[in-house]
Amino acid sequence: MALSQSIGNAAAQPLNEPRVQRNNVIPFPAARVRLQVTLPHRSCALPGTQLRVLLHSPLGVYVVATEAMRQEIRVQLDIAFDDLDFTLHTLISTLPAAMIGPLKRRSAVAKAR
Repeated sequence: MALSQSIGNAAAQPLNEPRVQRNNVIPFPAARVRLQVTLPHRSCALPGTQLRVLLHSPLGVYVVATEAMRQEIRVQLDIAFDDLDFTLHTLISTLPAAMIGPLKRRSAVAKAR
């Protein structure tokens, strides 16, 4: 009986009137994490080649910070926790010489600064 009433109510609305939407669901942003990746300089003939490869890969959109050290380049990736599997798989297949560092919640990173 409830199903027939809801179908009857939907059919009674005129098509030219804008549909009323009731948003009683509050969207929560997906949990985001920071992943530190270290790219060694000496494994390539040209310094920065691995960074260039990373920036031109699908993971380039996640790069939020880079820092050049003596023998390495440190890269911070800001990813959704749901994308962690894709990120690790793509990182390992694209840059096998990269060292994957710690994973931290983005709110913890902001509090540390």
